[in-house]
Amino acid sequence: MEVNLLSHQAAALKSEKKYTALISGIGAGKTWTGVHWVIKRSKSHPKSLGFIGANTFGQLRNSTLAAVFNELTRLSIPFSYNQSSGILEVMGKKWLCKSMDNFDVLRGIEVGEIWLDECAYMKEEAFKVIMGRLRDNRGSLTMFLTSTPKGYNWCYHYLHPEGDNILNDSIAIRAHSSANKFLPDGYIDSLESQFDSKLLAQELSGDFINVSTGVIYYAFDRNINVKDLKHNPNYPIWVGMDFNPHKMSAVIGQVIDNVLYVFDEIFDTTIGSNTEKICKELIMRYGNNLTIVPDSTGKKATSNASRSDIQILKDYNFNVKALTNPFRVDRYASVNGAFSKEKVVIGSKLKHLPKDLESVSYKEGTDKPDVSDPNHGHMTDAFGYLVYRTVNPLINRNSKITTYQR
Repeated sequence: MEVNLLSHQAAALKSEKKYTALISGIGAGKTWTGVHWVIKRSKSHPKSLGFIGANTFGQLRNSTLAAVFNELTRLSIPFSYNQSSGILEVMGKKWLCKSMDNFDVLRGIEVGEIWLDECAYMKEEAFKVIMGRLRDNRGSLTMFLTSTPKGYNWCYHYLHPEGDNILNDSIAIRAHSSANKFLPDGYIDSLESQFDSKLLAQELSGDFINVSTGVIYYAFDRNINVKDLKHNPNYPIWVGMDFNPHKMSAVIGQVIDNVLYVFDEIFDTTIGSNTEKICKELIMRYGNNLTIVPDSTGKKATSNASRSDIQILKDYNFNVKALTNPFRVDRYASVNGAFSKEKVVIGSKLKHLPKDLESVSYKEGTDKPDVSDPNHGHMTDAFGYLVYRTVNPLINRNSKITTYQR
């Protein structure tokens, strides 16, 4: 069986440490290396039960196990997989394959080897639970960890030489995404064109860097992203909207040549402000030939006793793009990426949105926003929905969303 290994993959597979971690950028071949670690341990310790874990069931099925099946098939290595029991058998050795989001069910097992894929995104308690199950003496009693970093979380403290709780008998092998010479042409350039500097350091270099501390929208720079703007009557208008009784927020812009120009805003904090009122204000300013990207939870939440917020928008004949809300961290990343790539321009007359961009920060020790000030965060939420659905640099599109002149 001939396998071409990159230097970081060879170092990881040759390690005899109890805990071996391969921490790298995306596309560096972490999961593929994990598959070959499974093959190696299946040969050397066939009698013990092994364990393969991923952050969620979807990741386990679509990424981790998909890579396992593909590589075993390519190498003509016999295997079988029982989906109901989660048992993978490789050359006679059994591997229990489970997601780590329901880790309490793992407390009764005993295993001889463990591979955790994208372990930095698991809870620390999940890692502790499965680490405590590594006690089947028929196995090598070793653990293989593959992941892209996730800030200075528990993974950093357990695996980095400067961590507070560094594991005894462990090694962390690092690699940049570009170390994988088998990546398709343009892959690295594509990522570099999408990510801002912080995400590049984490997602490509595999650096431990805290992207969840301080100001959330760190890429916003008034000197670069704020300019004099006017409404261009030749282009359609887009509106990002966030619903909150007595704190209604809307950002109003146009997409021209794949750049979002935000030229107006509405931030109504008066008693009695609601969706009906903001609809009337929009119509008074620009008519109802508008495309609105709202907080999709407005399908249920309501500032009106009989109709949902989104239904109210539709009743006013707006074009409503009520899609599922993106994950909060993805929304933050898309906004920072758009600012760093200069895909957003904010009008100099706006007061509330720039202030919110400079003020909204993470709650200390978490990746959640600090909501201690009830007036902060609403404008940037509305803005984030709009950016994510229009000029989001993290989404590869075959065609731009740029709206064309009428």
